[in-house]
Amino acid sequence: MDILEIIRELKRDETLREEMRAILLTEELRALPEASVRLEGTVAQLAQKIDDMETTFDRRLTRLEEGQASLQEGQARLEKASDRRLTRLEEGQARLEEGQASLRTEVGRLSQIVGGVVEDDASSVIVTVLERKGWWFLSEPTSAQVNGEIDVLARVEDPDGNGATVIIEAKTRLRPADVRHFAANLDGLLADAQVAERCFAYVYGLRVYDGSVDAARELGLGILCPDGERAPAA
Repeated sequence: MDILEIIRELKRDETLREEMRAILLTEELRALPEASVRLEGTVAQLAQKIDDMETTFDRRLTRLEEGQASLQEGQARLEKASDRRLTRLEEGQARLEEGQASLRTEVGRLSQIVGGVVEDDASSVIVTVLERKGWWFLSEPTSAQVNGEIDVLARVEDPDGNGATVIIEAKTRLRPADVRHFAANLDGLLADAQVAERCFAYVYGLRVYDGSVDAARELGLGILCPDGERAPAA
């Protein structure tokens, strides 16, 4: 039987073909179609998993981008709010500084007014005190600007006709420390005012604190208050 007859016989006989396959094909080769089908199924499953993973990744990426956008928007709102608060704070601080400057000006003006009133009171009191003792005022009590300000300065004459100078330090609140400070600077003030004659020095206080009278007496100074003379000058 030649090869052509064998081929025709194989075409006619299914059983023969199967026997031929069993002879010619190994077990591995016969299993290839089934393995190929399984491989295609596995590849399809992997492709589906990849698609699912990509879909999940896309959704997560989208949520992340949305979250980042929301965060950026929140940061922008916070920055705007912070800028507004900072602007209001700076404006408030400017108004506060302006108010403080105005207050300092008013306090300074008020201090000058009060200081002037206290000096006027001290002048009135010393005139009353000395005139009752028979003294004459050769000049009106006035303030003097030297290296240190003299609140009240006046030339007087005692009942015997002897000339003298009266000098007064006037305070709204008179404390022992004020008395000692005036006594320590007295010589310098008299030298600056070119006072060479006998001098009577007083300290005046709208309110006189405890210890001030004793300090004045120890230092030879007189004490004046709105009611008059608390201690005479030495």
